[in-house]
Amino acid sequence: MRLLNVKTCELEEIKDDSKFKAALKKCAVISHRWGDHELSFQHYREQMKNSNQKRTFLDPGETSIWREGESEGFLKAARARMKAKDPEPAQRMKTLDYIWMDTCCINKEDSDELQETINSMFRLYNSAAVCYVHLADVSSKLDGYQDMEKDKQGGTVKPKVGSFEESVWFTRGWTLQELLAPKTVHFFDRYWRFLGTKETLSARIQSATGIDAHYLKGDLSKACIAVKMSWLAGRKTARIEDMAYCMFGLFEISTFIRYGERELAFLRLQQELIKERPLDESIFAWRSPQIKPKITSCGLLAPWPTCFLESKDLTIDSWKYAPRTPYKLANGGIDFQVPDKLPHYGNGAEWMGLVARVRKNYWLKLNCWEPGVGTRDTVGTRNRIRTRNTITIHLQKKNGVWRRTDCETWKHRWRPRSSRSIVGPKTHLIQIPQQVKKDGDWGRILAEKAYLGPQISTGGRVGT
Repeated sequence: MRLLNVKTCELEEIKDDSKFKAALKKCAVISHRWGDHELSFQHYREQMKNSNQKRTFLDPGETSIWREGESEGFLKAARARMKAKDPEPAQRMKTLDYIWMDTCCINKEDSDELQETINSMFRLYNSAAVCYVHLADVSSKLDGYQDMEKDKQGGTVKPKVGSFEESVWFTRGWTLQELLAPKTVHFFDRYWRFLGTKETLSARIQSATGIDAHYLKGDLSKACIAVKMSWLAGRKTARIEDMAYCMFGLFEISTFIRYGERELAFLRLQQELIKERPLDESIFAWRSPQIKPKITSCGLLAPWPTCFLESKDLTIDSWKYAPRTPYKLANGGIDFQVPDKLPHYGNGAEWMGLVARVRKNYWLKLNCWEPGVGTRDTVGTRNRIRTRNTITIHLQKKNGVWRRTDCETWKHRWRPRSSRSIVGPKTHLIQIPQQVKKDGDWGRILAEKAYLGPQISTGGRVGT
């Protein structure tokens, strides 16, 4: 992979893994929203052959006023280099040797290089010394100097600037891992003025993203699948497939990318999660949003991340956890072990005479809960969040095939129940489809609502 040397301005390709890891400790990775005129790998090499352009790159000036012939992306990279070479005193950072940007440091014409970069991007951000976040739509001094932009009629208008929490950076898919992966994050406004760190701005970041502060500190181990999906649910990308690809690092998944598969990419992501985390049943704890046509019945997997919008408070960590045979993929469906008989909830001891084999409706109870409010239960030496509401989803058998129905809701079981309500004294295997034919249509509808459109054509990681 390549890093940009801040002293020589050369793109250095470091093939030795140990040397690359050592270089990352003295490297700032840059997170930003893509604009219309970003600096590609090929464009950067051409620009550096021009002595005037190289002189501008070495000294871009104090403001971000674009001069004729100098693209927004070119000066963005130049200002990032200056911040790494000469950090502000408020940053409390030493001079760094390298920067890495997903524009000029990746040759997107090489599909193998692009795939390797996407699969390793989370680790790259996690290993770097610091991540510089450039918020192009935020100004720390709204009444200060501002560059003027021409409108279509030739007049001049002030650029749109807003508060920190209103930045579009917080609504893009790829920026999610760029926020969570780095240990140290520094935020800058449109003029590259230092705003603060992820630690000092954590309350404002939580307000903008809905991500709890303890996750922002880097402890993602307690976040179940549904919680991580909820962080993505309200975000958008410029390419539909990137809504799945941008989560590979966050879920520690390495698999191939295939632009053109559209919403099927999200199905592949869920299939990989089932293989990697067969005990995390929160992947099924989703609810369909209000769309037309209404989602009436479907498979067990969500058609799109938007379905996890209300899953941010779920947990699989509870004293009620009842181990059972892990679910698994099989013949286009998902195999689940359910009780052969169902307990009666009136007194918890009487058994109903209904056998799972002949039932046409079934409430599948998941090892997944909504936490209680403000209290904790201590069981033995373990201190876990109090969980009262067991998430259950409604299944219905039609023509011999189980499907999920009532997709707009899930049911809560308020009464404490024994592990028999999940595993029972005897179990029976049922198979539920991953998705049914209509799920693809709903996935397409939801995907198009979260689609930014063909704004930029870069052949890869785009649209943040």
